[in-house]
Amino acid sequence: MRQKGRRTTLEERIEIGERWKAGQTDPEIGEAMGRSVWVVRKWRRRYQREGRSGLASRMGRPPTGAVGRFPERVREAIREMREANPGWGPDTIRTEWEKDRTCKKLPLPSRSRIAAFLKQEGYTRPCERHTELPQPKEKEAERVHEECEMDAQGVIDVSTVGRVSIINIVDVRSRLKVESLPCLNTSHPSTKYYQLILRRAFLQYGLPERISLDHDSVFYDNASPSPFPLIIHFWLIALGIAVRFIEKPPPAEQISSSVPIR
Repeated sequence: MRQKGRRTTLEERIEIGERWKAGQTDPEIGEAMGRSVWVVRKWRRRYQREGRSGLASRMGRPPTGAVGRFPERVREAIREMREANPGWGPDTIRTEWEKDRTCKKLPLPSRSRIAAFLKQEGYTRPCERHTELPQPKEKEAERVHEECEMDAQGVIDVSTVGRVSIINIVDVRSRLKVESLPCLNTSHPSTKYYQLILRRAFLQYGLPERISLDHDSVFYDNASPSPFPLIIHFWLIALGIAVRFIEKPPPAEQISSSVPIR
């Protein structure tokens, strides 16, 4: 039978830590020792963080900090939610708090207090400043084959063939089409297709000084505030070709009006 209102002894706290090391879960330990899961979790976590030395009673002033005026169970509940769901922020924690049967009985800190507590406990990361990938300054091409532009057209449904996406490489100065590659049954050509068309263009016409690309995810890391160069970017740099990312997609009429080189 669980005992309420009785403080744990040092021996009990050590037993909680030893049972946890032996592989027992918090509910199993609580059932075996007649203690609530909240009490077991509190001392098990302290044992995890500080070892036996952290199990002694702490006398003196009550804990301070972002939610220092709230009961220990409130702090433990926030830690438990955040550790089980690393992506949760203060707004989500407050929303889920009211759905949880156990937490509904506890006082709910404000959003700002929960946010401060998450930061205090090291659950948040410092804001990462946005940095762009290094690239050459925008410069108007003065010579043929100085800069090429590579881009994939939208998907075209071709009868008897299916969905086709065409990759084009265009000379920026002359607007002549250097190379084209139809990619079958895909709406988003992968790295291998772009490398294939680049190899074909390089073998026939040599290496340009620069290649301009858009911010498609195959060229540019769109998931990070500070993008890291992707395979094609590294590959072109290794060949001695500068890579420039354009702000806007190339006008469709420029590509469609280009004349193939044979």
